[in-house]
Amino acid sequence: MRWQDVRLNYPSKWLVIEAFSARTENKKRIIEGIKVVDTFEDGNSALRKYLQLHKEHPEKEMYVVHTSRPELEVEELIWTGVRAAR
Repeated sequence: MRWQDVRLNYPSKWLVIEAFSARTENKKRIIEGIKVVDTFEDGNSALRKYLQLHKEHPEKEMYVVHTSRPELEVEELIWTGVRAAR
């Protein structure tokens, strides 16, 4: 699904989405294929669900977004430094 379709199907909602087709251009993720994982009325609930899912499936590319945004813009951040052992 594309972002415009997501916005039409889920107006004024917080979503946890999975990007199943994406690429990087100019330090931005261009998400071409979106799967809606869950919908929420508030951002805190969406973030809690995202954290749970990210812990269970760290290999998946997931985001918390609100459908009021006309464009889905995701800036790519490069993490450097030391990470804790699991």
